[in-house]
Amino acid sequence: MNPTLTVRRRLLVVGAVLALVAAAVATVVALDRARDSFIAEHNRPLAVGDCVVVDDTDSDPATPEVQARRADCQADPSFTVGALATSTGECPSSEYQHFPGPAADRVTASLCLVPNLVAEHCYRLGVPIGLMERADCASNPADPDAGLLVQVTRRLEVRDQHACPAVSGQYAWPYPSPARTYCTATIF
Repeated sequence: MNPTLTVRRRLLVVGAVLALVAAAVATVVALDRARDSFIAEHNRPLAVGDCVVVDDTDSDPATPEVQARRADCQADPSFTVGALATSTGECPSSEYQHFPGPAADRVTASLCLVPNLVAEHCYRLGVPIGLMERADCASNPADPDAGLLVQVTRRLEVRDQHACPAVSGQYAWPYPSPARTYCTATIF
């Protein structure tokens, strides 16, 4: 066997192994950076423009506690953080959904929220006021304490109290920032 060919083959094998090791190291570094970025994004404080869902975390109805957690803005229903409450716990407008303490954890109590709902979908508004869940528009609650069933008939990306029909059982839900108005019909 030709010694020059043997050396070349060994060099090629060593070169290929080194290239694979370098690629593996680069992949591990990239994955580590992506993981760190993901963790940093999910651990950063909630800010204006973020989307959240609000869940009831307490099984005792006498002492409800709600908690917001970061969510995809396409979650239905969800909320958009429109503003942050002042140090006294007040939102800049009474139009915002707000879950004050002690019904909410500290983070949730600091958020002034705008619902992120879908036109033609129905939602059951429960207790505490402001919590909502997607519902079947044809459902009939067996429990009178199940909450109010409303249908979003229109979603407008403007703040306009007068944008919806002035008909009995229909209401406008305007929000300042992000500017949004929901036209709703109360089903029961």
